[in-house]
Amino acid sequence: MTFGPIDSCLWCIDQCTPAGIHDILGPVYVPCPTCLGPCQLCEGEGLFPADFACLPCFRQQMAALGLAPIMCAHCSGVVDLIPTDTHPEVIPHGDH
Repeated sequence: MTFGPIDSCLWCIDQCTPAGIHDILGPVYVPCPTCLGPCQLCEGEGLFPADFACLPCFRQQMAALGLAPIMCAHCSGVVDLIPTDTHPEVIPHGDH
């Protein structure tokens, strides 16, 4: 197998690196530390869920669990999940 200039990084998949399985978010990624480095705002704490269709769907999925995601203003990674007092009815967004 040979690697071209686009896929020469052995650490990443489309500039993201698998970062394990989060208890709530499931499989997550972080920006590739070799290609992109950590976000300067959240210092690399932002996580990117692998099972992600769209932001409204993700927010509804977390709301159904009684959680609200706090996103990094720079990289948009999830930096925290805070509990909410309500469990709203979740309306499907449709197939993606």
